[in-house]
Formats: sequence, structure tokens, C-alpha cells
Amino acid sequence: MSRTLYGLSQSPWTERARWALDHHGVAFTFHEHVPMLGEVLLRRKARSKKASVPLLVDGADVVMGSFEIAKHAERVGRGAPLFPRDKGAEIDHWVDVGERMLRVGRAWLFERLLASKAAQAEALPSFVPGGLRGALTPSASLAIRFLAKKYDVPADVGAEIEHTLRPLLQDVRAALERGAYLLAPSGFSLADLAIASALHVVRPHDAAKLGPATREAWTNEAVAADFGDLLAWRDTVYGKHR
Repeated sequence: MSRTLYGLSQSPWTERARWALDHHGVAFTFHEHVPMLGEVLLRRKARSKKASVPLLVDGADVVMGSFEIAKHAERVGRGAPLFPRDKGAEIDHWVDVGERMLRVGRAWLFERLLASKAAQAEALPSFVPGGLRGALTPSASLAIRFLAKKYDVPADVGAEIEHTLRPLLQDVRAALERGAYLLAPSGFSLADLAIASALHVVRPHDAAKLGPATREAWTNEAVAADFGDLLAWRDTVYGKHR
């Protein structure tokens, strides 16, 4: 039975889906989605006019969104559960926190990408020859604006960082005072996976496959300086569970 994950390699949402599938030993083929150019294919695979990545096509099953893909991996895979029994409300809470962090990070990223020709060149599909990448950066800029409109990215990024991202990070810090995992003493769960992957918006993990300009565009040095403890926690979680 064929199983294909459609996603964006640099996306924390895609990383979250890949991590859950890998955690449960669920084998899959990865297909790199190309914004704008790949929309028709993505909608056909999703069997819907509204489609986004990550999208998992597992035989007759079509699963969209990293949270739903994680639940699917739990059903069909093996290994330690990511959804501890009787912890559903807490899992939902931390997944929501991660989503809100990622939305702010996406707005930050798009603003930075639009200001960086080098990052735009890195964002072009891999099949574009190196000699043409500089000339075709306007195409990447169009794709970024397309995605910003598709996902209704907030305009005031600075306000979102101060009034949304920083308070959420403070909440994560407070929760981790109780133990090494967010659902302590339950151990590693989807809550940790969701928040560890969401910290990509502060500074990507060293293992993230990003070009140097794209890595710089993702990184928020001011926030990283204030929440280095959370990045160290993220690195520990990756080291043990990724």
C-alpha cells in the first residue's frame, strides 16, 4: 500500500508530521510541495478545493494537518504512545499553544523572506538550475505573497511577537518547571513534540535542512536570547526522541 506525505521541508508543521510518523515507525515517501505550482496536484490528492500541507495519503485514507497525521500515526504505527490516556485536554492545549507560536513565526518568516533575495533564491524549487535562481527570485516573492494571503498572515508582526509569542513562551517555561516534559510525569508526548517543533520559529534546530539565508530568516535573535533555556530543552528533546 502506498503512503505519501506532501509537505514543505522547511515547514515546522511538516516536521511535526514527519516526527510523529517516524516515532511510530510508519514508513512513507515524501513529496516536496511547490507553492502555487503544486496547488492543483495538492487539491486533487486532498479531494478538496481547500488543501494545505502537510497532507498524508495513506492508501484510501487522506489525512490533512500535522495533528491529524499524528493521530493517524498513533492508530496505524507502533511504539510508545504520543497521546497518553486521560491527557486529551492537556494535549489539545499544548497543540494550540504550538499552533499560535507557529502562526506568529510564519508572519515573521514571510516578512523576512520578502526582504532577502538570497532566501528567496533558496526557496525556489530544486529543479531550477543554479544559474537561473537569481533571475527567478521574483517568482519566489510571488509564492510568498500567495502563501501570506492563503494563511491570512497578520500584518503587525512586532505586536504579535510581543503580545502573543513571548507570553506563550513564558507559559512553556512555567510548565517545564514541573519536570523534563510538559505532561510530567507522563513522559514524552505529542505536547513535547508540538512545542519542540514550534520553537523552530525562535531558532531552527541544527538538524533542520535549511539554506543559510533561510535559517537566518527564521531566526529571531532577540527572542532566542531571552529564551535560550527553551531552545536547550528543545535540543535535549530532539536528542532523545528524534
